[in-house]
Amino acid sequence: MFFVGVGTGDAAAEFAEKLNLNPELCFGDDGGAIGDVLQLEKGIQTMWNPPAVNQMMSRNDETSLKKLGEAYKAAADNIGIQNLAPKKIKDTLRQGGTFVFRGNNVLLKHYDTKVGDNCPINDILKVL
Repeated sequence: MFFVGVGTGDAAAEFAEKLNLNPELCFGDDGGAIGDVLQLEKGIQTMWNPPAVNQMMSRNDETSLKKLGEAYKAAADNIGIQNLAPKKIKDTLRQGGTFVFRGNNVLLKHYDTKVGDNCPINDILKVL
């Protein structure tokens, strides 16, 4: 299993250290070349599109959104993700995805369409 995220190789190594992962499994996609090859969505419209915002607002009131923001800030402060961000802020505006390969064969492709649209873990486990 490999982890690829936006940012530099140094950021990937720090990410691995913070989460006690093998750093040889973590890679930085500085500039977004891998994201481009995988055709991951990018741009502000993918981050705050109306359906995503409406869905988030329907599940949360002002108090819970404030608590969520405070929890995110506390987590960011605790693990120091400020140092993990890519140099170009536009590179943070990319949706992710989950891809499972066996050799050259693609066993699973999941493209995140919005914030929080992650691949269900059961879908990943089914193909392993």
